[in-house]
Amino acid sequence: GMGGVGKTTLARFVCKDQRIRDHFDLQMWVCVSTDFNEVRLTHEILEHVCENSQEYENISNFNVLQKNLLKNIRNKRFLLVLDDMWEDKDMSGWIKFLAPLKGNQASGCMILATTRMDSVAKMIQTMDKVRLSGLNEEEFWLLFKACAFGNENYEGDPGLQSIGKQIVKALKGCPSPPA
Repeated sequence: GMGGVGKTTLARFVCKDQRIRDHFDLQMWVCVSTDFNEVRLTHEILEHVCENSQEYENISNFNVLQKNLLKNIRNKRFLLVLDDMWEDKDMSGWIKFLAPLKGNQASGCMILATTRMDSVAKMIQTMDKVRLSGLNEEEFWLLFKACAFGNENYEGDPGLQSIGKQIVKALKGCPSPPA
């Protein structure tokens, strides 16, 4: 979905749900962004799974980090959120990065990714994609009136309503401007 539609917010709500917390032994959240770097991402995951940072902090060898990760997640049910993924060119890099996670022996593990790009969702194929989009213009106008004027039934100043409708159109159904 487009920027500002609520992908990250939805993922946060999923992670905070008590049923999710009870189901998984580990929850890990990594912001990927435009910088796909296997070593950095593995370090960030290890921050979530290791009690002692000395196990990984001075290690830069990717294979050693991956072995350490596998050792620390073995037989644990985990949820990994890969937030704001952009990289869709380096399929082999993703395969190497995800190998210890996908090779975990525990059943019920899940990788959840948020992305604006269909190509990323298709590449990682952790599950079927869920597309988020903004509200339709009519619903968004009611929300806008409730927030801006304190009442979704506001029919006051036509000039203000005209400006409000222009804002609603520009925001394309999302409370934050599309990027």
